[in-house]
Amino acid sequence: MQSVQRRFGKFLPRTADESQVSVLLKDFDDADRMLAKIIDASKAWRDSWRDILGTQQRLVHGFQTIYEPIIGANEDYCGHEPITTDENIMARTSKLQTSYDELRTDLLEEVSMVDTRIVKPAMDAKDYIQPLKKVIKKRGDRKLDFEKYQNRVDTARKKTKRSERDNASLEKAEQELIRAKEEYLVADDRLKSSLPPVITAAFSILPHLLAAQIMTQNTLLAQYYTLLHDYCEEEAFPDPPPPAPQIISSWDADFKPVKQRIETGIACVAGGKAVKQSMRIEEQPHGSMTGLNIRNGMSNQRRTSGHALKPPPSPAIGAPPDPPSPDLVQRPRISSVPSQTSLSLATPNYSPSTLTSPSPSEISSHAPAGPRADYFGRERLPSNSSMASVAAAKKKPPPPPPQKRLPSTQAFFVTAMYDFDGQGQGDLVFREGDRIKIVKKTESSNDWWEGELRGVQGSFPANYCQPV
Repeated sequence: MQSVQRRFGKFLPRTADESQVSVLLKDFDDADRMLAKIIDASKAWRDSWRDILGTQQRLVHGFQTIYEPIIGANEDYCGHEPITTDENIMARTSKLQTSYDELRTDLLEEVSMVDTRIVKPAMDAKDYIQPLKKVIKKRGDRKLDFEKYQNRVDTARKKTKRSERDNASLEKAEQELIRAKEEYLVADDRLKSSLPPVITAAFSILPHLLAAQIMTQNTLLAQYYTLLHDYCEEEAFPDPPPPAPQIISSWDADFKPVKQRIETGIACVAGGKAVKQSMRIEEQPHGSMTGLNIRNGMSNQRRTSGHALKPPPSPAIGAPPDPPSPDLVQRPRISSVPSQTSLSLATPNYSPSTLTSPSPSEISSHAPAGPRADYFGRERLPSNSSMASVAAAKKKPPPPPPQKRLPSTQAFFVTAMYDFDGQGQGDLVFREGDRIKIVKKTESSNDWWEGELRGVQGSFPANYCQPV
């Protein structure tokens, strides 16, 4: 009961803490959140370095795969003789792969030290300050008790006319207030003496964690760039590197002869569409530079050469139409057998004459909104709010009554979902919510059944009702 009262007391008006206590509580929360962020950020930093090293290793392995010659499917292949890559290039690529493998091994050992240098000390510090949360909570509970008894005493003292029972309750509340105040002061003093050294220790560990992170980052970058520098010097790479236009011109000089030889020597490439397209992709006004957008752009050009497609007119929005009234002459009664003519009307005609595509004029003349095909000149549609008001004002109409068929002898009860006033002599009249006893019915709910209501029997559409 006391814990429940304390929970509710947290939502009541509270007295402010002393300035010293409020500063201590804020510093404690800041230290706890800071250590949690350091742990999460250090783990993410460690995982990022592992991903970088793994990606670099796969990249250099890919270089060696690219430079390896393409060999036949089996040893007995006697067709095209593969041209081997220059030995200097293969040796340089193999050396880069070996160097990156060794670098990854060394750097992974350094990356694993992040756990022992940063993550573990931060987690130990966070675990060390966790017990103090109980001290803070206990002090908060004592404060809630003190405020509760203080309110009781103040309320009882405001009464001008007190009975003997009220005086006894006031005296008891004053004694409980004295006891709650003493417990609150003890908890407050314990908080003031426990939090400062812990907060100081938590903030003092920050420079050490930051120094460990800087040292690890410098070590990783130093080993990484040292490997690249030594490799470039051994292979006599220019330092600084040549400008980009010179690199592009050198690439074109080496690539274009090979490109021309492939496009003229390989039949499937020479007769394809790729050799007829420019290798420089012009910037498109809309969309990104992807093959899909290029294809769409070409298809749009082809589409614009023919007849332009206009957007279809929007159908008029209004209330749904009322169900059509069933014809008493054409619909068969439930006691009669459907004729061959009525059954043939439901069979669709799939003859070739009926499967011809309609002309654009026919589509336009039969559009839901009329023959107008101007998309931007059409009348404005009502807003969502007006549509909602129209739908709310008019109730959903009942479905059209189905044609009657032969019934079965099973009987049960149904509940009317709509009003039905009948369409001829012998029809059963009912209102929404009436409970109808079924006398005769068919296997489908889209037929006419016979039922009994208040001693009167008659036919009614089954889709106007639902089973009980």
